[in-house]
Amino acid sequence: MPANRMQRHAAQRALRRHANHHLEAGSGDRAEAPALLGTAGERVDPAGLLDRRGERLWLLTAPGPAGPRPLPWLLRAAWRRAAADPAAAQWPVHVDLAKLAAEGPVTSDVVLAAITEHAATEHGYLVLLDGLDDAGGAVRAAVAGLPGPLERAAPASTVITLSHAEPVPGFHIPAVVLPAAPDPTAAGKGGWDTLADRLKSQRPWPAGLLSEAVDAARTATEEQRWRIIDDLSALPDRRLLFRAALAAGACDDDGVRRAARIEIEALAGTAPAARDARWLSRLLTLLPLLDAGGHSEDPERPIPAADDVLRRMAATGGPGSAPLTLLARRDAEAAVAAAEATGDPLDLEAVARAADEPPVLHAILARCADDPAWPTALVHRAQLDRGVATALLAGRDHDTTTLAGRWLAFRTTRGTAYGRLLDDVLTRPWTWPPHTAPLLAGLERVRPPATEAPITLVALPGAAAGAIAAALVVLALGRLGADHVTPAAATLAVLAGLAVAGAVLARRLRQWHSALPGAGETPAPVRRENVLAGVLNLAGRRLEPVLPGRYTLDDPLRRACIRAGVPETEIAHLLRALAVRHALLGDTTPMVPEQTPHLDAQRERQG
Repeated sequence: MPANRMQRHAAQRALRRHANHHLEAGSGDRAEAPALLGTAGERVDPAGLLDRRGERLWLLTAPGPAGPRPLPWLLRAAWRRAAADPAAAQWPVHVDLAKLAAEGPVTSDVVLAAITEHAATEHGYLVLLDGLDDAGGAVRAAVAGLPGPLERAAPASTVITLSHAEPVPGFHIPAVVLPAAPDPTAAGKGGWDTLADRLKSQRPWPAGLLSEAVDAARTATEEQRWRIIDDLSALPDRRLLFRAALAAGACDDDGVRRAARIEIEALAGTAPAARDARWLSRLLTLLPLLDAGGHSEDPERPIPAADDVLRRMAATGGPGSAPLTLLARRDAEAAVAAAEATGDPLDLEAVARAADEPPVLHAILARCADDPAWPTALVHRAQLDRGVATALLAGRDHDTTTLAGRWLAFRTTRGTAYGRLLDDVLTRPWTWPPHTAPLLAGLERVRPPATEAPITLVALPGAAAGAIAAALVVLALGRLGADHVTPAAATLAVLAGLAVAGAVLARRLRQWHSALPGAGETPAPVRRENVLAGVLNLAGRRLEPVLPGRYTLDDPLRRACIRAGVPETEIAHLLRALAVRHALLGDTTPMVPEQTPHLDAQRERQG
C-alpha cells in the first residue's frame, strides 16, 4: 500500500476515534434541530450547511433569547457524519470566541491556532465559531481576517458563525434563525439603569446583554415596564423592542404599536432588491408581535394583522418574494389565490417553496388540473428543496385517469404524486418558464429503468446475442480454413459463445452490485435506483455517487454512475441538471468545464 494511502487511512481512523469519543461524551441525539429560513422564505435543512464546502456562513439571529442553538447541533451532526464516513468528512472544530477573548487579546493567528490544533482532513476543517456577539469588536476584526490564513492552511474549509449583527466582510448569510418564544421562567438580572446605559454605549450588543434586557422587561413592575419600553423604542434596532414587548405581554402598548407602524412602513418602503436577510429577520420578529395583539383596528391609527402585512409586503416585493412564501405557510388558500391572480411563474414558485407543509401541498395539488403551471413549479421546487421532494413522494396519487409514464412506473416514484407530476411536466417542455428550463432539460433526458426484472434476466438477451455472434464468428473463421466445420471449430464456437455470454453477464452484474469507490472503509452497494433517487432529490435514500460537494465530473463519479447502470450518455445530462440545481442554490463549487458553455448559453437566452 502506498505511503500516502496508508497515511490517509490512518487519518480516517483517527477522525473516527475522535468522532466516537465526542458522540459518547455528548448529550445524545435528543437536541432539537434549529429552525432556519432561507432569504427567500424557504425552509433550510440545518444539515445542509455541513455540505457548503469552502464557504464562510453567517447565521443571522434575532436579538434576545434564542431557541435551539444551531452551532451545538451542527457540531454533533458533523461528528456523526465523521463517524459514519470519515473519508468524505471534514474535521469538526468548535471555537469559543468569548473564552478566547477572556484569556487575552484575540487575533486571526490566535483563532487559526485554535482551529489547527488537530490535523485537517483532505477536505479541510468544519469550523464553528461560537460566542461572537459576546466576544467584542476586536474579535470581529480577527474573524474578518481569518478566511485568508485558513485558506492557506487548509483549503476547502468551511466556517460557520452566529450573530444578530451585520456580517463581517468575507461572510454571507445563508439562513435566518427563527425567533424563539420567550422563556417565562427566566429571571431578570441587574437594574435597568445599568442595562440601558450598556445598550446605548456598546456596539455591537453582546448576546448576554440582549437576553438580560428581555428578561428585565418580563420581570419588571408595570410602571418600570413602560419605562423599559420607552427606552427600547429609542434604540435604532426595533427587533429588541418587539422581543421585549412580546416577553412582557405589552404588545398593546401605545409606544410598541407606534414602533410597529413605523417598522411596517419601513419594511414596505424597502426596495425589492434591498430586501436581504436582515430585512427578513426584521419581518420575522414583527409577525409574532402582531399575532399576540400588536395589531389594532382603531380607524385613526390602524395596525394591520400579520397576514395583511404579508400580503402588502408580497405586493410590494416583486415576483417571487419571500413574504408570499411566509403567507403560504400561514394561509395556503390565500397565497395560492394571490399567486394565480398575478400569473407570474415566480409567484407560483414562491408558494411552492412552502409545499413541504401538507396544507400548502394539498392546496397546490388541488389546482394542478386547472393550471398547468403549478405542476412545473412543484417539480422544479422539488429539485431544489428536499423537503418538497419528500412531501411529493409521500403523497399518494389518486388520479386513475392518467396513463402511467416512465416515472409513474418507476419503483421509487410509483403511485406517488411526484411520479405523475414528473410524467406530466417533462413531456411539456414548451410550457417551462425560462428560470426552470435549464434544470428540467437535464432531468428530461434521464431515463428510469423500464422493468423490475432481476438484472440477470435483463442481461440475458444481450448475453445471448453476444454468444450467438461470437459462435458465428468462430464458425465462419473455421469454415474459411476448411470446406466444412470441423469438430474442433464447433467446440471452439461453443466455448467462445459461453465465454462471451459469461463476460456480458459478469459486466452487467458488476455494474449493479460493485461498491462505490471512495465511500470509506465500508462502502455500500450502489444501484441505478439510488442514482435516480438522488436526481429526484429524495431524502431517506442512500446515495453515494451524487454527494453534496461532489458535483464535478471526476473519474470516480463517472465510474460509479456507469457501474450503477446509468448509461454514459445520461451522465452528462444528470450532472448538468445537478450543476444548474446547485448554481440556483448559490453553491460555490466549481462547475464542470464542459457544462459551463451550456449554462452560459442558457443565461444569454434568458437575459
